[in-house]
Amino acid sequence: FMCDKPLTELGSLSSKCILSKGEWYKFNDDYLQYLHDSIEEIPVIYDPKYDFNTGIHNTFIEQLYLADKDNPYIQGLNREEALKKLKKKYYAERVFNILRENDGFDNYDRICYTIDNTKFEAMDLYKNGAMHAVKIGSSSSKLCYAVDQSLSTLKALKNSDIRKELPEIDTVVIWLVLETTKKPEDIKDIFSLNDLNMLMLKNRLDQWKKEVRHKGLKPIVYLNYRYT
Repeated sequence: FMCDKPLTELGSLSSKCILSKGEWYKFNDDYLQYLHDSIEEIPVIYDPKYDFNTGIHNTFIEQLYLADKDNPYIQGLNREEALKKLKKKYYAERVFNILRENDGFDNYDRICYTIDNTKFEAMDLYKNGAMHAVKIGSSSSKLCYAVDQSLSTLKALKNSDIRKELPEIDTVVIWLVLETTKKPEDIKDIFSLNDLNMLMLKNRLDQWKKEVRHKGLKPIVYLNYRYT
């Protein structure tokens, strides 16, 4: 029910092709069957209370404005200008993460750690031993950022100093918030990653699953929706 933009990735599995970093890749039927089976092994959790929409975002911005009209960041601006500026600063993904604090998650978004003078974000959210990498998007090229972030953190866990700074981790979550024009209740078959026509994303998730398990951790994908 969801596919990538034509110039980014051919939409259906029947195309067997993806464009990645300027190169076309074609996969045979055996690999596609392997990938399908591999992706099916990843537990997927959908909880409608975490779905996000424009109304939720706008309400957050409005409350922020009313609570802190004297904030120097928006001082001297009229209401419309202030709301627009606040919405740029508190973009959808940032607000999604902030709201999860009300659900018992620890918010690690925008908290950076350093290895060899290189800064990185270890995770976006944390709860009960699970680190979460969150990404809102509608294409593989966008959603793969969450996979890359998670893989970078798994690599960084080799560093004993980083391990000491992070909480105990036994589960690794990729949280995909899929952008759609439909309301979640109007979407059918939303609980399988194989319903997504995103071959590049599935390929990366397969690699991610292997790396997570290699570390002795549990891989999980959360699926939610952002709609207008």
